[in-house]
Amino acid sequence: MLPAIVIVLLTYQRTDYALRTIAAAAHLNYAGPLCWYVADDGSDAAHVAAVQETLREHGASVVGMHCARRGYGGNANAAWAACDAITPLTFWLEDDWALRAPLDLTPYARVLLARSEIGMVRLGVLNLDVRGRTWGHDGRVYWLLDREPHHEGTPVFTGHPSLRHVRYRHAHGWYPEQLSPGETELHYAYRFRVSSHDTPGIVWPADLPATGVFGHIGTIKTETLIVP
Repeated sequence: MLPAIVIVLLTYQRTDYALRTIAAAAHLNYAGPLCWYVADDGSDAAHVAAVQETLREHGASVVGMHCARRGYGGNANAAWAACDAITPLTFWLEDDWALRAPLDLTPYARVLLARSEIGMVRLGVLNLDVRGRTWGHDGRVYWLLDREPHHEGTPVFTGHPSLRHVRYRHAHGWYPEQLSPGETELHYAYRFRVSSHDTPGIVWPADLPATGVFGHIGTIKTETLIVP
């Protein structure tokens, strides 16, 4: 039996975006238990209630929630710590990434469970100047991403939608805290770039387009999303 995947929703005050993200994520599929943890960075009561109601409407199983002003890194760390007690697998979803088409997470979970050299499957957007080599598992082809990007400043690790095994955090540590969201991501990306090749790597499914299957709300036309 496959372990649960906890979808970690990182949210703060962007109610319209968050509700669209949740509704679209109802089209995520998985052969094991799929549940949610809401990591709210201290939103007002109206936002919290709207998020909770939308999750109920879509039949989501919510295993936990916090609402406290901790900043991006502190908010993410609190969620990761809570999820550690539930499962080794977490799916990271910021509140402005909407799924464009149904997606089965099962093969990606199997990769992370079977191959200790991999810690993360990226699914958001693949920067075109990130390099990698082909890598296979269970009849599927992936790109094993180089730690050193083609252009300095292009992050190989990102906060985009991704499925992660807890070994990734064990190897690369907690998020830095007290930084802006962008600074947090770049700092954590730097850790991966300079880390030993013995630490868990990042793969991208080769059958996905470089634009991924998630749309960053506000940067693509809304009619291309599952939900209006």
